[in-house]
Amino acid sequence: MGSPAIASTHLQVTEIEYRLLLSRGVVKAGPVSLEEIDGGMDPHDLRLRHGTSPNPIPQPQLTPGQRWDGVVDLKPGIYHLWCSLPGHWKLGMRASLRVVR
Repeated sequence: MGSPAIASTHLQVTEIEYRLLLSRGVVKAGPVSLEEIDGGMDPHDLRLRHGTSPNPIPQPQLTPGQRWDGVVDLKPGIYHLWCSLPGHWKLGMRASLRVVR
């Protein structure tokens, strides 16, 4: 983790039934300022997984209208993002993010 002041890229992920809307599909590797917004009517959370890594990067569960800001350190590659609440992934709450050098 780093500090938002040194983040090289900003990524906003809006969670709406049943989609994840990313502000961009490609970000630069390193510290990324992550803004998670629950824009839906149900609680949602966010998980990020680098490639086939068994350890996702968990983000907090939000209630409708809630927002969370933090910094994640991302390595180059493809990240899979999803909501881990029961059934949400299957209903379409998933996306891919490309991280480049």
